[in-house]
Amino acid sequence: MRLREFNQLEQLLESFQSVTWTLYEEPEGDTVVRTASTFNLNDFDALVTAKFKDFVEWKKNKLDAYGSKDYPMNSRAPLGSMVPGLMHAGLTQDVSVFYKIHGRKPRYLDIYGLFRHKDIGIGNTPNIKKQQKYAKVFSKEFA
Repeated sequence: MRLREFNQLEQLLESFQSVTWTLYEEPEGDTVVRTASTFNLNDFDALVTAKFKDFVEWKKNKLDAYGSKDYPMNSRAPLGSMVPGLMHAGLTQDVSVFYKIHGRKPRYLDIYGLFRHKDIGIGNTPNIKKQQKYAKVFSKEFA
């Protein structure tokens, strides 16, 4: 190895060693909450309404999962494939909120709606046609 190549190698190694990483935390209150035109909270009781408000406050301040039933929709199913990034969080045993978080400064929390599992087609007996219907409706929101 020639001396010039050795010096370049030393400089390259030094540049890799001098890289520092910092954790970026988004400031609170930087989230815009938007609801879909089909969103209706009036169809649900006080318990679901209270849990929904708690969910919104949680997501405004944290990106963590809201309980163990907060996860993305399967990308092979109609809802997950037609609306990339769609999430689903269980508020009660039967009612879930469908939403998507995206962007940075501001961060957007797009809420598609609250649904009973049977109504949207993801209950014990999946209904693909209902899922496709809602996937089409969701894909037209927030465009």
